[in-house]
Amino acid sequence: MTSKSALQRLELAAGVLAVTAAAIALFITMDALRFHAATLWHGVNHPSAKHLHPHGLLLLTLGTVDFLLIARAARSLVRQVLAQRAFLRALPVRAELEVDGHVVKVLPGRSLRAFCAGLLRPAVYVSEGTLAAVSGAELRAILAHEQHHRARRDPLRMLLARMLSDAFRPVPPFSRLAERHCSLADLAADDAAVRAVGGAQPLASALVRFDDEAEPGDGGVAAERVDHLLGHGPPASVPAWLLAVAFVASAAIAALGPPMVLLGWHFL
Repeated sequence: MTSKSALQRLELAAGVLAVTAAAIALFITMDALRFHAATLWHGVNHPSAKHLHPHGLLLLTLGTVDFLLIARAARSLVRQVLAQRAFLRALPVRAELEVDGHVVKVLPGRSLRAFCAGLLRPAVYVSEGTLAAVSGAELRAILAHEQHHRARRDPLRMLLARMLSDAFRPVPPFSRLAERHCSLADLAADDAAVRAVGGAQPLASALVRFDDEAEPGDGGVAAERVDHLLGHGPPASVPAWLLAVAFVASAAIAALGPPMVLLGWHFL
């Protein structure tokens, strides 16, 4: 199994990329609202290029890109929040129980289900079928995995990562932020489950149970998680050059942001 420190370094690297993407998004928003809004409005009302000199055309282009990214991020955020609220409202919770020290909400049905949901106040949900069919160390491993997601508010983190991915799609590597954060969150939760039960076997057995009952379109358990539990090498890392670019971009934003806000200075 990949060492805890190695996984933490991967999470830190993905976090750096996420923070960089967020900083770029905030910088673009500030730039658009303060400096490009008037130019974009003028361009919409006077679309003929002959009314704009080259510098104006450049500002119009930048303003259009700014507002496109802002609109895509806002659309993603609203869509995800509404979908999450609808999903939670539709869950037919039968009871709330304490199982092995974890408070869980119980859903009806014989199928094996266990997940964490909720943005500001996440909760762990398990099906009656899970409580009936899984017990002992396997159940403790499942609950520890989901509790780790709940404690770190992973549903909210995934929402923000997806919003950034949608805003910057298809620009790599930001377009894959959500996918990578989801993968690393599951690996970190698996590590927490292994530590909770003292070994990887109970969680591996539980994953086999859930994978056997997965619907054909669900994709089952990710191969990366299986490899991680079996110790067949670390998950894919983040290239050093990419982290260097992220740090340079963050430093540039930190240097340009204050004078733009405080002095009204603009680089174009």
